Amino acid sequence: MEFAIIALPMILLTFAVIQTGLIYFAQSIALGAATQGVNAARGYQSSTTAGETRATNFLSAAGVGLENQQVTVTRSATEVRVTVTGQAISVLPGLSWTISKSAHGPVERATTP
Repeated sequence: MEFAIIALPMILLTFAVIQTGLIYFAQSIALGAATQGVNAARGYQSSTTAGETRATNFLSAAGVGLENQQVTVTRSATEVRVTVTGQAISVLPGLSWTISKSAHGPVERATTP
């Protein structure tokens, strides 16, 4: 009888801990992809396509962890921003967590001293 009372809360706690880990893992993947994309897109005479390609390649290499991935790259004359969004894997039925991470940096360019 005691096991029946304790089992359900322990199982729910276990799933909550696992879900928390999966959310943090998805955030790490999204931030890593955004950082890689910015590093590629901010180079001298680089393009938004280079940043998007690098971020997408990172997501492919990372494997599962972030589903429904979307990479958005914006570049101005002075700054580039990469945003990666997706869904964390869910072990709790009916629940989903949207992950969105951005990275930005200055565009490398020639300037006069």
